[in-house]
Amino acid sequence: MKSHAKVVIVGGGVMGVGLLYHLALEGWTDVVLVEKGELTSGSTWHAAGQCPHFNGSLNMTKVHVYGTQLYPQLEKLTGQAVSWHGCGGLRLATTDEEVNWLKYVYGISKLAGYEGEIIGPSEIAQYHPYLETFGIKAAFRTVTDGHVAPADITNAMATGARQLGAEIYRRNRVMDIKLLPNGEWRVFTEQGNIDCEHVVNAAGSYCDVVAGWTGHIAPIANMLHQYVITEPLQELIDLKMELPVVRDPYSHAYLREETNGVLVGPYETATAHVCWDGGQPRWDYESELEQNELDRIMPWLEKATERFPLFGKSGVKSIISGAITHTPDGVYLSGPAHGPKNYWMHCGASIGICQGGGAGKYLAQWMVHGQADINMREFDPRRFGTWATKDYTTEVSIADYHHMYYCYKPGEQHEVGRGLRKSSLYDTLKNEGAQFAQIFGWERPRWYDKSGNGEQYSFRRSNQWEAVKAEALAVRERVGLMDLSTFSKYDVTGPDAYAFLERICANKIPAKDGGIMLGHLLNGNGFIESEITVTRLAADHFYVLSAAVAELHDLDQLNWRKADDERVTIKDITDDYGVLVLAGPSARDVLSACTSENLSNSSFRWLTSKVSTVAGVSGIRLLRVNYVGELGWELHVPMAQMKLVYDALMEAGKPYGIQLFGTYAMNSLRMEKAYRGWGSELTTEIDMFEASMSRFIRLEKPDFNGKAASLVMKQRGPRMTLVYMSVDNTDSDCMGNEPVYHAGKLVGVTTSGGFGHAVGKSLAFAYVDPKLTALGTEFEVMVFGEKRAARIIAESAWDPTNDRLKA
Repeated sequence: MKSHAKVVIVGGGVMGVGLLYHLALEGWTDVVLVEKGELTSGSTWHAAGQCPHFNGSLNMTKVHVYGTQLYPQLEKLTGQAVSWHGCGGLRLATTDEEVNWLKYVYGISKLAGYEGEIIGPSEIAQYHPYLETFGIKAAFRTVTDGHVAPADITNAMATGARQLGAEIYRRNRVMDIKLLPNGEWRVFTEQGNIDCEHVVNAAGSYCDVVAGWTGHIAPIANMLHQYVITEPLQELIDLKMELPVVRDPYSHAYLREETNGVLVGPYETATAHVCWDGGQPRWDYESELEQNELDRIMPWLEKATERFPLFGKSGVKSIISGAITHTPDGVYLSGPAHGPKNYWMHCGASIGICQGGGAGKYLAQWMVHGQADINMREFDPRRFGTWATKDYTTEVSIADYHHMYYCYKPGEQHEVGRGLRKSSLYDTLKNEGAQFAQIFGWERPRWYDKSGNGEQYSFRRSNQWEAVKAEALAVRERVGLMDLSTFSKYDVTGPDAYAFLERICANKIPAKDGGIMLGHLLNGNGFIESEITVTRLAADHFYVLSAAVAELHDLDQLNWRKADDERVTIKDITDDYGVLVLAGPSARDVLSACTSENLSNSSFRWLTSKVSTVAGVSGIRLLRVNYVGELGWELHVPMAQMKLVYDALMEAGKPYGIQLFGTYAMNSLRMEKAYRGWGSELTTEIDMFEASMSRFIRLEKPDFNGKAASLVMKQRGPRMTLVYMSVDNTDSDCMGNEPVYHAGKLVGVTTSGGFGHAVGKSLAFAYVDPKLTALGTEFEVMVFGEKRAARIIAESAWDPTNDRLKA
């Protein structure tokens, strides 16, 4: 066994082995995998092996599609036999909203490049003659996906990895992991220690335990999942084709053929629970199943019999009852863990057989090249903070399991595991009708409902439309107030703070106290890693803001870029300050009534800041900047004193018609101003020139992270370019990831959209072929299966000269 390796992967399931294989394919062959038992002996071996294409996320779809392309080729690539069944699939829709979802996913299928179609109930029989179609409104038919034997693909990828030079150590339990003073990791095993540059937690059902050794968190629950296989049936023996895998929201189950019998796996909508009372499995737990609980899942099996009557015609051959890992949002963890560099998570997959190949490919790219071909943010383990406790993880993972085949509409979230992080205004705003969304544990108001009915979620415009319109117009015409305490907030201090930020940021850091600038942290390849707002409070004190979901991600970006000899302190102060956004033509009048600060344009210009007293509260960081494109200020207030400032502003605003607004209105307002969003328009797939953000990159600076690569990309020219469009939508708006066509050819993809209530237009951003960026260029955007006319318009639709911001 080696005593040193570039990478050590802990865990030999499909996720760990898939990563090992792809690291070797990327050229890293000094990699080892350590497994306490045999490969696949945790949850992989007993998985049903479904490999679906149908998914509502473009990036996850790319993960799935890669797997279904790889698995049929593995035998040829490695010499190891693989039992692949490319039988296709049918995803059933039983409600109008589910049909809307099918139409949205149809657009994703065009972008991801797999064959799919929406068919009616009468067409199902030609693909599945034994399926009952009662209650079905439509089905999404996929052609080239299917199912596979989990052990086959895992062992084939293991063989391929070994052939490329990787090593696998079986029957060797990892006992501990520690960070060494030189920044490497020491992995303690039963057979000795291995020091490594990178360590990967792919420990499956044990990943939370392994994470705890180094003070990390891996929020997973080991859910008990069961499926049933019948004895062979003559009808299926005689059938010349293999039936497609069916996913049925009526029985909340997958239904398919298995060795001439029927396999049914329900995700019960009640009574689901974790294994081992929430504890860890025994260390000698290997290739074991749990006691089946067939009686508990009978209601869903009975519904499955109604949908697929053959299931009830034969006796049960086997019942598989085992643990599968589940995260609170149903998405696996893949990427860097928060804290010291080069500890990676690659675990928590609940559909791991399908995802093992693609997940391994894209994490390998990230590790080797500094980024992947896809946007990895939805997989990043740092989307969960310390607020994701064991109790939260268990409760929400169970809810997510219960809703596996439920169609969540845009904006709809789990109702459990809430109230974890709240601003000090939470109760006040709730009493005003605030409809909250959870964002990185925070409760953040989306909109304000005076009716008491709450939001009726839909893929189409819903009951929030008129209320959000009123909020947006209040900001444009009068004055609005918003609680945006969810900002991630950092103090960067010390004698070298200015030089540090100047070195890591593509834009120029303010040289005068009070200055504010929008900046971007680029990776070594010149692509966009983070977007931050930097305020200079003093020569040695800078206030840095970023997105709520980026709190740990951007804290890492700041810490990882700091040189050992730089005299800089970086402190996360997110919970210390709340934020009120006061914006609109009357914002100066309202704020003037609450402070003695001179707010005149000559004294307090746009993109400047002051530390002031408002409503008797001192130490408030006043920033003349906002994300809605109006005269206004952000008030960064000590969290405990938010209520005093809020009450004063609301009272002072009464004569001006002040109105509370939420993130739905903010999205409408930022779309009117053509403001980009981190994670949608700005991702690690994109450089600053492609994002039409060249004004925020100062190539004349002596140096900054990513400069050399940026110079190369500027000379090369864009592969795609961000454009701003109006779209002829009717009862819905672009959500992002809709296909964009020009002259009948697929030329791009939307990234986000919304209705601009002040300009009366449905607006969207899209990345398109750089030859098609002229003002007025016509496109068609596929919105829920219908191609809607669109055209490039000038940025921005509202106040393009920023006169109102500077008023």
